[in-house]
Amino acid sequence: MSTMNNTGLVAAKGLSEEWLQQIIHLAKVCEAHDGFDLSINLNVSMLQSRSPEQTNDFLYFQDGTLVGFLGMYAIVSPKEVEISGMVHPAYRRKGIFRTLFTQAKTECEKRGVTQILLVSNRESKEAGAFAEGVGATYHFSEYKLDYTARAPVTPVATDDRLLLRPATNNDFHTLVEIGVSGFGDSAELMTALVTRNLSEPDFQTYLALYESEPVGMITVSEEDGALFISGFCVKKGLQGKGLGRKILSQTVEILNQREHEGISLEVAVDNQNALSLYQSIGFKVVSVYDYYVG
Repeated sequence: MSTMNNTGLVAAKGLSEEWLQQIIHLAKVCEAHDGFDLSINLNVSMLQSRSPEQTNDFLYFQDGTLVGFLGMYAIVSPKEVEISGMVHPAYRRKGIFRTLFTQAKTECEKRGVTQILLVSNRESKEAGAFAEGVGATYHFSEYKLDYTARAPVTPVATDDRLLLRPATNNDFHTLVEIGVSGFGDSAELMTALVTRNLSEPDFQTYLALYESEPVGMITVSEEDGALFISGFCVKKGLQGKGLGRKILSQTVEILNQREHEGISLEVAVDNQNALSLYQSIGFKVVSVYDYYVG
């Protein structure tokens, strides 16, 4: 479908370079107006590699100009889809995002998706109101934190009993077991996550051993020179003993030996004590994303 002089919704199978650039431009317009970062919502690296066999993106045009966008992201499992998007500030409160969301839900139903998560930047009151308006219920929050060497930190004593080493395929079952224990997720979900983390060339998972026993894991990925920490957990029963802080501190030391544009992490936490762990190492909260089950 040509979008010149066209108005309305396009369900896209794959994204042309022109459409991708229009989405990025729309994000910049929204960021300038709203005053917060949309990079996590957009996940441009996934947009760049959309399959032409599957509909994952919905675009809304007004007279040939992109004014609304919604993306579907099956990050870990095809049965769990995250949804996020944006509408041009001048075209809000006209039902555009609801139209996009309705189409996305229909697509999810066709695929047999069992869980839809709406992702909302906490600074966007409109996004949170929309989620509640369509009957979605609050599920959890995810924090994006950036590392800064200038932040006040609490020194972490070196512990020679802790070893952080790159994980291999031989560690697969150990990593799944740690994830199920530490995150409380299903074996199916953790199998998908560990498979992704071990197979993607830009991902490196580290296995944490304490006195030679597996106690935790942490994953680092790289995009455009920036490093991202994810999949960080300590086995249940060993949490709250300072191991997490030691693992994170050692990870930052390893990463700071590499050239990078910055270190960030995304983490779902449900209490201030957990958040304080990251802040004590030198991370500062830059964004909070609320997840709603739709």
